[in-house]
Amino acid sequence: MKVTFKSQKVLANTLVAVCAIVVLRGVLTGAEWKIETVDSTGSGMYSSLKIDRSGNAHLAYVTEIDSHPLKYAFWDSSVKRWFTMKVGGPASFCTLVLDSKQYPRISYADFGTGLGCKLRYAYWDGGAWKIDPIVIQVGAVVAYYTSIALDSNDKPFFSYYDYADPSNNFRLRMRSVFWMGSYWAANTVDPQSGSGKFNSIAVDSKGNPHIAYANVKYETSGLRYASWDGLAWNTEIIEGATKPTVVYSVALVLDKDNNPHIVYSDVEQSLLKYATRSRGAWQIQTIDSQGAGYPDRNGIALDSEGNPYLSYYDQKQGALKIAFRKNGKWMREVVEQGFAGFTSSVVVGGDTLWVSYAHSAEQSLKVAHRPLNVAASSQVEAGLSVAQGKH
Repeated sequence: MKVTFKSQKVLANTLVAVCAIVVLRGVLTGAEWKIETVDSTGSGMYSSLKIDRSGNAHLAYVTEIDSHPLKYAFWDSSVKRWFTMKVGGPASFCTLVLDSKQYPRISYADFGTGLGCKLRYAYWDGGAWKIDPIVIQVGAVVAYYTSIALDSNDKPFFSYYDYADPSNNFRLRMRSVFWMGSYWAANTVDPQSGSGKFNSIAVDSKGNPHIAYANVKYETSGLRYASWDGLAWNTEIIEGATKPTVVYSVALVLDKDNNPHIVYSDVEQSLLKYATRSRGAWQIQTIDSQGAGYPDRNGIALDSEGNPYLSYYDQKQGALKIAFRKNGKWMREVVEQGFAGFTSSVVVGGDTLWVSYAHSAEQSLKVAHRPLNVAASSQVEAGLSVAQGKH
């Protein structure tokens, strides 16, 4: 459905009326990055960024203050300004997508209900925010990690980490929820204990969901992948089948041919890795040694030619980095230093590369953007393939 000028202005005007106008701080770096402070009320964690067809930016995040509110920021491309507002909360680990009207939809874990969290679904209906509780099982606990995707008909799919049952017995499994038109249907994706943390969901061109996620029980730890065939989930182990591999910070995107592209952190080796599958075979590449260790959120996006862009926090340097592949070579660049870059999200919007991230030292949420095809003096060639083949 085509986005109307009126629908865009309703959202923009509502935000202007109820939100604080953010003062921008623009800085140019070596790669022509322009860096803007979106929210200075607290460190903006778990940011999830999308650019709509009109060039406006939509951003969900959680401010690290006592109430942990779920917040939403909107960048109006016509006036070049950010507007922010509170949506709900207390919240954790939100993800955002845009529907066919270019309205934002958000999944998050609401931990204001005692032990653990409940899965929540927030969406803009054209005039106001609506929040729906997704009741999977009365008393069930969802532990922080959630993700949302839509099919071409705006049907929502959620992935989540099922933490405990109503009696607080730990389950620790990968689960999904589909909207069936009149009710929510929950499915167990991977029942093995420890499966489901750091999950990321995407929907292919046939309307089938795919999930990349970690198993975090040490004996079975590794990177896993699940795909829905219309009747059941099919799971596979990408890394960790032969020996435990501690994996955090998984993010997934599908290309136009429905091939998966995954970025994740190999914690014990302090490596950023990238996995993709083509013609049935997985290929894994080491991109950087970034001192991984703390649960983070890496970002991944593809340009129109299918080239991947990865955003991540280099713990050794305390810096936000971008890695990307051009002409068969991996390149890296530093966007900002000084303990900036935690829980990032990257997206390609037209001819512009965007990344959102938390700045821990400044207790803020920032967004950086630059022209897509600008070469940076700080770029260096990154790692080579360390493993490949069908796993």
